[in-house]
Amino acid sequence: MYCIESQHLENGLTFIEPESYLDRLLIDEVEKSDDLKNILVMLLLDDTLSATLKRQVEKQLKKLQGRN
Repeated sequence: MYCIESQHLENGLTFIEPESYLDRLLIDEVEKSDDLKNILVMLLLDDTLSATLKRQVEKQLKKLQGRN
């Protein structure tokens, strides 16, 4: 796993472990996105997502909704 300091760790995507530098860059861009909530909802709709990851995504969505 590559260690890159994210400026947006408060968005909580740290549960996604990047396998490469490019993965980390993509996660950083998603964290900065104004559409983060919509992106997480789309992840929940993915049938290939593991149950563990879905729970983590749901937990993050609840955190984001609590901020609004």
